[in-house]
Amino acid sequence: MDQLTRVVIDAIEDKKGTDIRVYDMKTLSPFMDTMIVCSTQNLRQNNAVVQSIKDKLKEEGLECDMRVEGRQDSKWILVDLKDVVVNVFVQDERDFYGLDKLYRDVFIDRTEEADSTGEEPGA
Repeated sequence: MDQLTRVVIDAIEDKKGTDIRVYDMKTLSPFMDTMIVCSTQNLRQNNAVVQSIKDKLKEEGLECDMRVEGRQDSKWILVDLKDVVVNVFVQDERDFYGLDKLYRDVFIDRTEEADSTGEEPGA
């Protein structure tokens, strides 16, 4: 997993985002390499996760062209970091759209990756 993906996952975990899934999109899309999907409990937490991603990238010195789609009252906010796209959902919205079912064939099991690198997921 690349540094950008790790930093984004850490930012999500810092704000208690849940059910974080990582998908390898290289074979499916010319527009992104990785897609991350996570859940939150409410709109306030949704916005906190997005702000945490912005803050963590700056803190780590990872300058990238970031675009955010969605408003403060959106149950689905998309953060486009070019190679990595993050979908932050309030849980009921995630269930409704079902991205996890759509991309289940390209799911990256972070537990297996941690076993091969000796690191914990998100570490």
